[in-house]
Amino acid sequence: MIHPAQAQSTDTGISGIPEVIDADVLKFGQQRVILWGVDAPERPQRCYINGTVWGCHDAAKRHLQLLAGRGEVSCTYRGEPDRLGRQFGVCTSGGDDLNAEMVKAGFALAFEEQSDEYVVDMVDAITAGVGLWQVGVEFEEPWLFRRRETPGGLR
Repeated sequence: MIHPAQAQSTDTGISGIPEVIDADVLKFGQQRVILWGVDAPERPQRCYINGTVWGCHDAAKRHLQLLAGRGEVSCTYRGEPDRLGRQFGVCTSGGDDLNAEMVKAGFALAFEEQSDEYVVDMVDAITAGVGLWQVGVEFEEPWLFRRRETPGGLR
């Protein structure tokens, strides 16, 4: 088993057993990888179910922990790093695309500013009424929340 400190990195990607540090961010040793083409609720963001506060960020982070905890994760870098040097990537484990799985479960949205790759998965989640798309859930798109609340809109 490869531990986070033993992550294997190349110019095109990284693999190992990551730490889940946010609802859409994995950490392999010192390298952070933000899931490409998807966007999950931010830590301070509030969501509601039937008017009651719901920890949507925590639920999304737990789901990513379940997905990433199944074994070694491999991320293929996509696009350019952000201004903090964090890479964006499509991450897989056991043949499953974790980015897609987060969207299919309704815990992340397709981030069309970056890619339209996960739009069909989001439509499926909306139709199924799962995660953020459950009946009675109210939330703000994470990118809109970040633009308003985070300096520079960084994740």
